[in-house]
Amino acid sequence: MPTVRAPETTAAALLSDRPDEATIKAYESVGACIIRDLIGPEWIAGLRDCYDDWAKAAAAPYADHDKFQDKSARRITVRDGMWRDDDRFRAFLFDSPIARAAAALMRSRTAQLYEDLLLTEQAGVQTPLSWHQDEPTWPVSGRQLSSVWFSLEDVDPRTGAMRFVRGTHLGPLYHPKSIPLEDAGDDARYWTGGAIPDLDADEGRFTFVLTDARPGDAIIFHPRAFHSAHGSSDDHARRSFSIRFFGDDVRWVPKNHLYHGWMRDLGLKEGDRIVTERLPVVWAATAQSASG
Repeated sequence: MPTVRAPETTAAALLSDRPDEATIKAYESVGACIIRDLIGPEWIAGLRDCYDDWAKAAAAPYADHDKFQDKSARRITVRDGMWRDDDRFRAFLFDSPIARAAAALMRSRTAQLYEDLLLTEQAGVQTPLSWHQDEPTWPVSGRQLSSVWFSLEDVDPRTGAMRFVRGTHLGPLYHPKSIPLEDAGDDARYWTGGAIPDLDADEGRFTFVLTDARPGDAIIFHPRAFHSAHGSSDDHARRSFSIRFFGDDVRWVPKNHLYHGWMRDLGLKEGDRIVTERLPVVWAATAQSASG
């Protein structure tokens, strides 16, 4: 199967007064890129110090929905909402450059939080995580979406680095495997791609994008892009975070199947701008200009 390396740039180039246009265009074309040295060593040290405390409250994905579980879902534990519960994580979210980087790649004047996730994968996992999109259960419309993924360990294509299918963020949403067809209901109208294709079987149709990262690097990708990872190192767990943002053009779309059930109670109607303290604006160009 054809494979290429993900486009990459440095944090200094992306966050300059004139952001690296070549990388932004690469993100728009490929669906993912690597930003080297985005998260400073002091932030990484602080996250490592807190990680075990935060992970104690983690649970298996879909823990309350046994019919949705499969082998790939059971091996990773997840925690979200740390920005609401812990001042240390809130400081990282609002004061580190991750939201500004996401806004730059989205060509957005704001970066608003969709969710923060802590993800722990046990050591010695060999089976790749199934190919999937994140966006099918997001109750949103719009193109300005991004996920900032980073690990507290070195990762490469064999030890848990993210991998992607090039350009799939430009195509349709597909029916997620975690939701049985008979339970899809009205949400099926958004999944115009139908069932997820066998991405590994048709070697000539797809190009796979490989990444690597050191602590401090971030992989930023569009949540509509098909992505996976190949497991973890034999001798240590993969401790990682995925911080999801949306930008100026995003609007509310009610859906029945949501990863976070509490989003049904936000009081938003279809087409609304998403204004709620539960999903705060983390970075805004106007605020940045005023403070500068």
